[in-house]
Amino acid sequence: MTATMTHDYAPFAESRIEDGAEALRASIAARGYLFFRGLVPVDDIQAVRQDVLALCAEAGWLDPARDLMEGVVAPGREPTSEGREDYNAVYRRILKQLPRFHALPEHPALMRAAGALLRSDDVFVHPRRIGRVTFPNNPEATTPAHQDHFYIRGTVDTFSCWVPLGDCPVPLGGLAVLEGSHRQGFLEHTERFPAAVGGRGVPVDHADPAWRASDFGAGDALFFHAYTIHKALPNRTPDRLRLSTDNRYQRPGEDIHPGALETHLGL
Repeated sequence: MTATMTHDYAPFAESRIEDGAEALRASIAARGYLFFRGLVPVDDIQAVRQDVLALCAEAGWLDPARDLMEGVVAPGREPTSEGREDYNAVYRRILKQLPRFHALPEHPALMRAAGALLRSDDVFVHPRRIGRVTFPNNPEATTPAHQDHFYIRGTVDTFSCWVPLGDCPVPLGGLAVLEGSHRQGFLEHTERFPAAVGGRGVPVDHADPAWRASDFGAGDALFFHAYTIHKALPNRTPDRLRLSTDNRYQRPGEDIHPGALETHLGL
């Protein structure tokens, strides 16, 4: 069984930071997510993208005949994914060597949005920075439908933010959200996907009309509640890497799981 299925989903409802904190909180209370266009300046995203792709190129993952920023996989390069030794060797370097990757979650634009959701000017960003480098032709590794609280624990008032490092049209494998699913509360993650990133999920109807997904542009950001059901979409391009980041925000002093204070995957 693969972790996700592909359908034509209705697009995300779009929010603007200029709508104000009360309107943003009302929107996420109703939908379980906020989708911002152009929240982070494109140049800031592209700088992090360049840093990550440079390490991918050094590992031999990219086609040296193509422009680095295109993220084109080298001919004949087999896909790899989180947990495999060759993937972890590169990912460890991303986590250890890239200051701009570490700084991105605390970008003022992201902090402003998180502060509005948390009703606080004092926002705690989880130190566990998470990045993804998703190969094409590897649907088995696609993250299944799940709630982040299953992995995060700690306070329920935690918000995740998914930001692609570059343009991410749906065929490249963005994120899909089941609108309104946060109102179900915490669900048991009884589905198992041994080859998938994450590996555990909740049973869902992938044809449910409440699923939402859109093309992302560089600088777009998706915030969602810890109970909101979401999933990755498979990278269906023939030869492009999909780069993205996941980061979490909560109020300081509230309950936090010790794992959120450690590096991702212990790397």
